[in-house]
Amino acid sequence: MRKDDFLEILKDYLKKSFSEDEIMDILRDYEEYFIDGAIEGKTEIEIISGLGSPKEIASELLAENNANNENKIKSKVENLYITFKSKCKSVLNKFKVNLNDKNHVKSRKKISFIQILLTLILLPFAFGIGMSTIGFGVGLVGSIFAAIVGTPFAISLISVMPEVKMVVVFGSIAYIGLEILLWQLFIAIFKLEKRAVKIYLTWIKTNQLYINGSIKKEEMEQDGGLLDE
Repeated sequence: MRKDDFLEILKDYLKKSFSEDEIMDILRDYEEYFIDGAIEGKTEIEIISGLGSPKEIASELLAENNANNENKIKSKVENLYITFKSKCKSVLNKFKVNLNDKNHVKSRKKISFIQILLTLILLPFAFGIGMSTIGFGVGLVGSIFAAIVGTPFAISLISVMPEVKMVVVFGSIAYIGLEILLWQLFIAIFKLEKRAVKIYLTWIKTNQLYINGSIKKEEMEQDGGLLDE
């Protein structure tokens, strides 16, 4: 195989997964390999032998490209999460009593009202989601009992009708796989809901601390005013 043949075959393999510009960049890189090899006194056959087959090169480049794309997507998701978290924190900080503010009493009353209103709004949704999750969990437990009860029936069916043995076996495997997948989904949802409730309760608790501090500060200001009089 000559250099031109090698590059042409490599180009054909690259066309399946790379753009025209990317292919040209790759081919230029491999042109340089041949130039460097020629300077070192190597023949084209020796250079090609060292590089490997065009198909292997294309596969390695594709795997590397996919890995880079996955890392870019992961990085974008992480950046979006950090930005979202920062914005949420900024919004929550707005709904927090500032004890250094002269109008901290008004701020306290406003935050208390917002907490009560937000809790009343979220409570029905939280209750509905919680009951749905409980129902989902009960259904999964029921499916396990159904599998236990149905196992003897499946065994007796196989003994009576041996021709359905493979159907029962593959059906059982599919059922177990689906069961595992659903349990993983249930656990993930439960953890997410638990984390959301914990975050909200922490926010309520933190605000309550600031509210209590605001009340104490107000009492101290009133006591100081009486002493001045």
